[in-house]
Amino acid sequence: MIPIGLLIFDLDGTLVNTLDDIAASVNHTLERLGESPITLGAVRRYVGDGIEMLMQRSFKGKTGRLDEAISIFKDHYRLNLVVRSSLYPSVKETLEYYRTLPMAVITNKAMEFSKPLLDRLGIGHYFELAIGADHGLPLKPAPDSVLKIMKAFNLPKERTVIVGDGTTDIRAGKSAGIITCSVTYGFRSEEELRKAGPDYIIPVLSDLRKIFVPAA
Repeated sequence: MIPIGLLIFDLDGTLVNTLDDIAASVNHTLERLGESPITLGAVRRYVGDGIEMLMQRSFKGKTGRLDEAISIFKDHYRLNLVVRSSLYPSVKETLEYYRTLPMAVITNKAMEFSKPLLDRLGIGHYFELAIGADHGLPLKPAPDSVLKIMKAFNLPKERTVIVGDGTTDIRAGKSAGIITCSVTYGFRSEEELRKAGPDYIIPVLSDLRKIFVPAA
């Protein structure tokens, strides 16, 4: 068992399955602007790098009405955050197990959506710090947000773990020199994650307890 002092989590695809609600807002936006809807599988491939990239990919690179598309998406998504979104299995139990540790969230989603999502699903209180796309830092895979959180809690690299479902989480963690752990139940395939080379890969969040123990 590895003693740790700080846990950093991704949000979408790691703590919360938000795919259906994101897809609904994407297709609402496409319909409003006269474009054909896209599949859930396509949305799964397109998420993870912020709203602007999501819209660019969904509109197949047509950027002439990008600002309008982003505005329509935000307005719809803001009102439909938790229609079908839900916590993944064992999320609450895992957070409760590590409740004595400082925990944080780093997401490429804006906090105007992330904070209400965390709070409405009953887990916001577990996190002492959350950094989103609207904090003025480069998005993952840049390590800036990871380094900022480590500095805030004054914890060393070897006691810090980032947990996520995407290659951006792995790359951000590796750039910051911390322990990386991928979950295979999220938006990216296990094959894709393994190619990125995380330190650990788990099929369910509660398996963190088999690897990491809160440092005394």
